[in-house]
Amino acid sequence: MVLVGRENELGSLKNLFANFSGGSVVVISGGIATGKTALLRTAGEWAAESGGLTLGAVASRSERDLPLGVLEQLFRSPGLPRESAERAMRWLDAHGLSAGAPEPVAGPDGEAVVQVPARVLRGMLGILRDLLEDRPVVLSVDDAHHADVPSLQCLLYLVRRLRGARLHVLFGECSHSNGASALMRSEFLREPLFRRIRLEPLSRTCLAEMAAAHLHERPPYDLVTELYEASAGYPMLAQAFLDDHRDGSFRWPGATGGEAFGRAVLDFLYRHESPVVELARAIAVLNKPVSPLLLAGVLDIGVDACRQVVHLLTTAKVLADGRFRHEAFRAAVLEGTPSSTRRAAHARIADLLHNEGFPAVEVAAHIVAAGRLEAPWVVPILQEAAEHALAGDDVTTCIHYLRAAHQVCDERQRAVVVSMLVDAEWRLDPAAVLRRLHEFCTVGEGGPDEGSDHFIPAGYLLWHGRVREALAILELLASGHGVAPEGEKATTVDLDGPGLWGAYLYPALFKRPRPVTSRRHDSMPVLLNPELQGADVIAAELVHGNQPAVLAAAEGLLQRSRLSERMLAPLTAALAAFTYNDRLAEAAGWCDVLLAEAAGRRSPTWHALFAAERAMIHARQGELQAAEEQAKAALSLISPPSWGVVVGLPLAAAVLALTGKGELDEAAAYLDVPVPEALFQTRMGLHYLCARGRYHLSTNHPHAALSDFLACGRLMGDWGIDLPGVEAWRSGAVEAYLQIGDLSEARALGDEQLALIDPRHLRTQGMALRAQAATRDLTARIAVLEEAVVLLQGCGDKLELAHALADLGRACLLLGEAKRARKHARKALALTRQCGAKALDQGSGFDAASAGPEGAAAYADTAPGLSDAERRVATLAAAGHTNREISEKLFVTISTVEQHLTRIYRKLNVTRFDLQDALQDNGAELTDPDWLKILVKCS
Repeated sequence: MVLVGRENELGSLKNLFANFSGGSVVVISGGIATGKTALLRTAGEWAAESGGLTLGAVASRSERDLPLGVLEQLFRSPGLPRESAERAMRWLDAHGLSAGAPEPVAGPDGEAVVQVPARVLRGMLGILRDLLEDRPVVLSVDDAHHADVPSLQCLLYLVRRLRGARLHVLFGECSHSNGASALMRSEFLREPLFRRIRLEPLSRTCLAEMAAAHLHERPPYDLVTELYEASAGYPMLAQAFLDDHRDGSFRWPGATGGEAFGRAVLDFLYRHESPVVELARAIAVLNKPVSPLLLAGVLDIGVDACRQVVHLLTTAKVLADGRFRHEAFRAAVLEGTPSSTRRAAHARIADLLHNEGFPAVEVAAHIVAAGRLEAPWVVPILQEAAEHALAGDDVTTCIHYLRAAHQVCDERQRAVVVSMLVDAEWRLDPAAVLRRLHEFCTVGEGGPDEGSDHFIPAGYLLWHGRVREALAILELLASGHGVAPEGEKATTVDLDGPGLWGAYLYPALFKRPRPVTSRRHDSMPVLLNPELQGADVIAAELVHGNQPAVLAAAEGLLQRSRLSERMLAPLTAALAAFTYNDRLAEAAGWCDVLLAEAAGRRSPTWHALFAAERAMIHARQGELQAAEEQAKAALSLISPPSWGVVVGLPLAAAVLALTGKGELDEAAAYLDVPVPEALFQTRMGLHYLCARGRYHLSTNHPHAALSDFLACGRLMGDWGIDLPGVEAWRSGAVEAYLQIGDLSEARALGDEQLALIDPRHLRTQGMALRAQAATRDLTARIAVLEEAVVLLQGCGDKLELAHALADLGRACLLLGEAKRARKHARKALALTRQCGAKALDQGSGFDAASAGPEGAAAYADTAPGLSDAERRVATLAAAGHTNREISEKLFVTISTVEQHLTRIYRKLNVTRFDLQDALQDNGAELTDPDWLKILVKCS
């Protein structure tokens, strides 16, 4: 070990040994592990280098009662001449070690003392005198506070008889020890040659010097700070810290020490007398300041003894305010404590804390750490602590407490514990409830199991598509045959929470209006939860639609409700009411609030659900990049199997966003994610079908797209919610019919959709008008598209507005109004870039379908034989532009335009006058993929 910070102490010893003239008695005292041994060893080495003889011994607690044990070590030292050693052993064997020891007598302070025979003392004196004739002698005794009294008697005898000789006696003594003999505390101190050297823990400056010597470079400030805090200045601990730091096993700043530091901490504690180690373990397990009375109770020792040990460790800078000053010290103590001892300590502490009336959260932590503690008070304490943890959104801790309660609860308590556990686990992973289904009562065809009174929350079953079981449970609870947890009859929270989940997810199955109160067997009404005021209106909106007061009800519920497991369904339903009524800005604002709250409250399930809702709102606002990010976040927070039937929502949002961006391969990957069959019994299935239909349209599979859109329409019709605000499936079907070439069906659906729309739903009405425009002749189309643009400008859907402007630009170009067409094209492309969508000029929407009666029938067969350049020239020529105008717009020479036209006339067998009709007959009416870019370039 490198000796740093001991310059003064080393100087004092050097002065004593300078000339070896006369003797001395030096006591090097200090706390445990302050470097006394290193200093003694250094002094012995100096003596040997100066021609002296060093005899050394180390006393120990286990040999304190071994008479003359220290003296034997001294005269068995390696440097002692063989003849002297044999003489000493003969004296000790004959009269000390092997002879029957006389009965001890009481010393001056009451301690038992064995008198050393005078002939032994004189014999040892003779040996030492002979040695001193040749050279100085240094007798070094480490841990002298553990030395046996006979040895100290003999040393004191020798010192007093050899005061003028070159005899130096060095003692290393722990200043904290209570076991030192009276000889060490008094007799040696009266010797005229006595000196005391006191060692204190190293200062921060000294530790920095030690670190520099160890690392061979100037240590960082943070490292020195951590070194000082972890070691408290004790050289042994500091050296271990630096060893671990060199090996990379001590992580700082932080709480984890390495192997060397852990060993050093345990060595440090084991050097103390009992009950220091036991108290250190208790403090490590408690990990908080407690009264000496409680701490004494844990150790089953006296309070005064406990106070003394706490004072000792505090004075030694190991403790600060009743806790370990550094977490690495505590971690090392715990690591060195056998697991069985730790568990027993936790059990004892839990019992004491409970008896002293400590808060449940403090008691519960020790119950869990105890492994399995069975007592009547254990389960109630764990339940109370779990409720407190859940209220603080510490879901993981709540689950730990409830799982511990689940292990020891009786049958009477099990129902409540399991119910609480399912609620908590749901917040982390909805799939967890499926693993506990066997612990709940089941409902068969004939009703509940005999004697059953505890059913799984129906909302969880609805989430996972187990509709029949959920409905049976709700019927039983509503009729009063089933009983809620803790023996209470079902309240509106039990019924309306699942009811709102049902209205949101399964509109066809929850059309019957729910009462605002529930009745018990005693006919006493259960009052409605004030937070659920207006929930019946929201439920009616979700299953029927067209509820005039729904937005006010949803606003009120969102304003007064805090997110919780019981309010998750009502808040989600209220948010959906805004979304399906085209109030996207309000929906986005409320969803952002709920999303932030869910993220801050550490519930992956809540966070994922509102991320999926936000993704769908982003998609309806045309914000494709944001929609993709939120959808992916939602699917990463909980796995697709955990989503149950709700998985359709984030998948639909992801597919819509990726399809809109033109990233079709990635969209297809999301469509490959397995979904439960029950998805298509839910509202999420509608969103999923329409998103898949949009994907099929973008991949030029109109028949597959039409199948999805019509399937969505059939479900919505069967469920009685054929509302374009929920899903405008007819717009997609119109586009599919136009791609197929069935104009009459497209026109019928477009007109039908417009008739169904509430005039207050601007986005849906704008989308419907755009779809209808695609089925009208050119003159009527422009007027309808202009109306659609006006409506879409006020609804917040930038992508749908971009599509409408693109359609309008195309129609204006067909009428020869290039200036108007350019204006709309610029706006459309700008909006497209804002949305992160694929360029509209790549072909999307109704413009890509060569919409209208002029082109629908011929879409599938574009102008044969024409190159891209020829098609661009033909399009402009058919629109009435001169050759010079065409050359300027396409940035080519007039000669090039003329050459293109010559080839076009020959391939199509027409003249310039017949060019427009020929292009329309061949399905080439403005199907050039670059037509929008051409318009923008034309200035």
